[in-house]
Amino acid sequence: MTHAFGLLTFGLAAVALAASAAGVWFSIRLANRLGVLDFPNDRSSHVTPTPRMGGVPIVAAALIAFGFWIYWAAGDWSIHEWLSCSVLFAVAMAILGFCDDLYSLSAIFRFLVQFVFASILLWTASGLLPGFAIKGWTIPGVVWVIVGVIWIVWMVNLYNFMDGIDGLAGGEAAVASCFFFLVFAYYGEAGWAVTNLFIAAASMGFLVHNWPPARVFMGDSGSAFLGAFYGVQSVVAALSTPVPFLVLVLPFANFILDTTFTLFQRLIRHEKWYQAHRSHFYQRMTNLGMSHAKVTVVELVSVVFSCAAAIGYIRSGVTVRVVVLFVVVVVFVAGGVWVSRREGVMAS
Repeated sequence: MTHAFGLLTFGLAAVALAASAAGVWFSIRLANRLGVLDFPNDRSSHVTPTPRMGGVPIVAAALIAFGFWIYWAAGDWSIHEWLSCSVLFAVAMAILGFCDDLYSLSAIFRFLVQFVFASILLWTASGLLPGFAIKGWTIPGVVWVIVGVIWIVWMVNLYNFMDGIDGLAGGEAAVASCFFFLVFAYYGEAGWAVTNLFIAAASMGFLVHNWPPARVFMGDSGSAFLGAFYGVQSVVAALSTPVPFLVLVLPFANFILDTTFTLFQRLIRHEKWYQAHRSHFYQRMTNLGMSHAKVTVVELVSVVFSCAAAIGYIRSGVTVRVVVLFVVVVVFVAGGVWVSRREGVMAS
């Protein structure tokens, strides 16, 4: 584990940032030449055709930095076996997302592939799963696997759902992964810390071109990679490190609450929840006349707030932890109520 947080590691992070920025610059030109563009429709938040291959350089830059770190700085890669498996799962989801960007795969096919790969990963890692007994009856490991798979697949897709305005998905990854870098470093978990550092750096390189007004979108390749990694991290790292599950989830409170509420709302209305739409709160905020930049800044401030809440969660007892979670939910619900009331005022 020598040099885990040395100059080599931070040098690789700088390389990841530069490689991502340069790769996205190249991908913009390649996408324009190949016609891999996101054309505006009635559900879009943009008005001009925009390249959507920006996620590939994010994945490539983070993966290359991670590979070199494992080889040069970390020593015995087997120490990071579950971390490596988690990264490979995220890469597999990125490849699936890239195929979807090119060929518009069916939703059912994407879900099946996601469930199969997530099931294989967690079944392989089932030795990490804890026993849990209720009145003498132990919940079998397969239950943990099923719950974990559902959660991971949900994270993959909700990240895709929330990738709808300039700077949001990339900014979320940059802020959240910087926070995770600090948390894992605090607990001495160098592998997870460094991987998040590389993902943060690669996301920042992408933001050079995606910050409003965006010149490129990350596409499903990028959103699937990020959602998959954060989903697996919240399960596998919570089981194999001292970092609590909720600490790994709280930074995405804005994504999780927005998507979950919108999903149930669309199901109640008998709408096809898996199709693109403009029902998310961040989209409704742009409908109120707020610019992409302003909405993205508001969302990222909420991520910082959630990260601060996660720190409070780490350093508190059970009672305070419950209060922390309650406050987070109340703050986001209040934000949703404000949006709904503004819509009502505009409608009248």
